[in-house]
Amino acid sequence: MSVTLVEPKGPVNVGHVARLIQNFGVEKLYLVEPKADLSVAAVYASHAAEVLDKAVVTTFDQVRKENDLLVATTAVRATKKSNISRRMASLERLHEILSSSAAPSLVFGRDSTGLTNEEIDACDVTVTIDTGQEYRSLNIGHAAAIILYLASRGVTRNKKRQGRKAREVFAQSLFELSEASRMPRHKTRNLLEGAKRMAATSNLTDAQLNLMSGVFRKAVATLGSDQDRGSNT
Repeated sequence: MSVTLVEPKGPVNVGHVARLIQNFGVEKLYLVEPKADLSVAAVYASHAAEVLDKAVVTTFDQVRKENDLLVATTAVRATKKSNISRRMASLERLHEILSSSAAPSLVFGRDSTGLTNEEIDACDVTVTIDTGQEYRSLNIGHAAAIILYLASRGVTRNKKRQGRKAREVFAQSLFELSEASRMPRHKTRNLLEGAKRMAATSNLTDAQLNLMSGVFRKAVATLGSDQDRGSNT
């Protein structure tokens, strides 16, 4: 598992996160276009300065390529049912969700503004920490401590993994089946994104997702054949 900090600005926060990464045995730290002075951050990292020395400075797109499960963290919940990307997965299942992937990364946003809508859309799962309603945002260092603690709790029951490619094929196949079935557009508008996230929070393996994708594609082909026969009679 890795941790990704997107455009971190405060060296104190970066240093504290580096220390947490060492505390919880996280394998890698990604820094996406960091604004913080890493030499100052190393002071606040205490005995975890080497985490910053080994940190990978990169882009968000590259983080997504190298990790097949991105878990976005945000304080902003969806205000509309149609906002699929901000529907939260249960933190109680965080360890289980992370364990389903061979290369998961916990993604934390900017110190002041968090992650953009586009960045959350590019992630596979979204989580939040329930706090008081008047002021929901937590300091990144505090949020990382809570999230990493919860991510480390639990038993890995399913050692078989799932990847983003299998989730995307599953979602696309289900969407194509809904179109072939002539479901109303308003019911399928968010199906593609919803199906990807449903798969990401499931215990399904690549083999199981691929099996269902094959069934969906077979159903689409059968529906197409039936419609062709109907148009010829």
